[in-house]
Amino acid sequence: MRTVKKMASAATIAVFLLCCFITASTGSQADCDVYAATGSSFTVPLTHVLKDSDNLRWFQDENLIFYRRQKQVITGKNYDVDSTGSLKLTQLTKNKSGRYSPQIHRADGTSAGDLPSVRLCVLDRVQKPTVMMNCTGDKAKVSFTCNVGQNEKVKWFVDGKQVAEKGKTLMRVAKDVVNAHFSCNISNHVSSEISLPVKQDCYKPVFPETIFGISIWVLVSGGTGIVLMLILIVIIYIIKLRRKKHVRLNDERELYLQWSNQEQEQPDYYEHRYQQELPGNTRNMAENSNSPSNIPKPGICTHCGLKKDDLK
Repeated sequence: MRTVKKMASAATIAVFLLCCFITASTGSQADCDVYAATGSSFTVPLTHVLKDSDNLRWFQDENLIFYRRQKQVITGKNYDVDSTGSLKLTQLTKNKSGRYSPQIHRADGTSAGDLPSVRLCVLDRVQKPTVMMNCTGDKAKVSFTCNVGQNEKVKWFVDGKQVAEKGKTLMRVAKDVVNAHFSCNISNHVSSEISLPVKQDCYKPVFPETIFGISIWVLVSGGTGIVLMLILIVIIYIIKLRRKKHVRLNDERELYLQWSNQEQEQPDYYEHRYQQELPGNTRNMAENSNSPSNIPKPGICTHCGLKKDDLK
């Protein structure tokens, strides 16, 4: 019986100490005045005007880390403080977190009073997060999970726009986010990182919603304009063809008129030329077939299928 009571008491004490540790850890970071990243530098300011005759001490919590008696350094290094007496912290590590407080005594031994102290918290920079995508509910829904550490805030972005949810997991209906890009941003007091965008592959539509990166609805809505433009192009093309034909007819009409005028001025010229050019053995055939009247004269457009009446 006593053994059971002792075990219960030990368990109670352990739980109590654990709760105290968690509370102290949470409260210690919440009470920080300044945050700094590991590896960085920070200067704790001294708000008192320091004289050469003053004795300066700097404490980290209860530990003396710097002491200068007038101009002689007793604890620490000369470069630990600047010309104003402010404390310089370089290459910060987590064990340098704590409350830094100064003390100043004048040459006569009197104190300069309580001077402002600073509680510093040194944190690691956050790592670049990744987003894990999982299908749930027979691929009807999709979940996006951001790997996040302790004491890090999460923000979700869909297609570059922040959404209200702040948890490490985001749930969506798969068909509602077919082409959406999801990314998470994690941050603490000293840094911030955003993940690469991730798309769902749980739901695949039967018909594509985009063609060459353009929404199919945009193409459909713009179809009327495209048809009208094609009709306009065809009309312009037909008008140009009709103009070319009209110009060709005018040129042939002018050529015919020139030939007609020459024939009227020399009516027997073509007949006489025809008789000279006929071979002797074919003259009778030409005479029997009335060849002079059958041979086309220059005044007729034989290659274009037009009659004289068409060219008047």
